[in-house]
Amino acid sequence: MDNNELTVATWNTMWATGSGPRATRVRNCLRDVNADLLVVTEGRRDLLPDGGYVVDAGTNWGYDVTSTPHRRKTMLWSRWPLTDVVALTSRAGAGRVVTAQTVSSIGPIRILAVCIPWASAHVSTGRCDAKTWSEHLECCDQIEELATQFDPRIPTVVAGDFNQRVPRVRQPVRVADRLTGLMARWTIHTRGVVDHGPLIDHVASDLECTSVRTWPGSDEVGRLSDHSGVVCSLRAATVG
Repeated sequence: MDNNELTVATWNTMWATGSGPRATRVRNCLRDVNADLLVVTEGRRDLLPDGGYVVDAGTNWGYDVTSTPHRRKTMLWSRWPLTDVVALTSRAGAGRVVTAQTVSSIGPIRILAVCIPWASAHVSTGRCDAKTWSEHLECCDQIEELATQFDPRIPTVVAGDFNQRVPRVRQPVRVADRLTGLMARWTIHTRGVVDHGPLIDHVASDLECTSVRTWPGSDEVGRLSDHSGVVCSLRAATVG
C-alpha cells in the first residue's frame, strides 16, 4: 500500500442478501478491492470487509423496511476511525447521505457518501408523492447546502451512486446541469469513457486522481449487480 495515496471505491450492490451465492461473490469483490474508504449503496453491513469502521445514513429513505431491517441505502466503511458524522434525516436526502471525517494515510479527509435518488423515486412507489426527478433534484440541493459547512482546509471525497451518467446521456438537461453545478467544487474522476461504463457510481474529490479501475456487474457465474463498481487512487493535489 502506498502511504502517499488513498484508495476509494464505491458500488451499488443491488440489495444482495447476507447469505447465498450472489452475496458471497459480492462480498469477495468488496474485500478484494482492498480500499481504504468504501461507499456501498443499496447494501448490508454483512457484505462489508472485516474490520474497519462503519457508519450509515439510517433507515428512513421513505420506503417500508420493516421486513428488511438490515438494508441501508448508503454505508461508509473506513480503514480508520470516523468522526464528525452527520447524516441527513429529512426530505429527499434522508437515509441517503452521510458525511464523516477520518485521519487517513495522506492526512485528514472528509468523506461524503451519497445515494442520490433515481428519476422515479417516490413517483409510483414509496410515498407516491413525487414527480419524475424531483427527489433527485431536492437531494442535490441538500448536499450543496451541507457542503457549504465543510472546512475548506480539509480535502473532501464524494463517493456513491449519483444516478446520473457524466457527461449527460439521456437525463434531462436541467437535471444534468444541476449535478454539474453541485459538483463544481470537485472533480468527478469517474466521468466519461471508462471500462464497464459510462458509470452512475462515481468518485469525486479535490484531490489528484492517479488511477481509475472498474469492475463489471457480473462475473463468470452470473449477475452481481445492475451497476459497475469503481475504485480510484487519490493523492494530495500538487500546487503550482
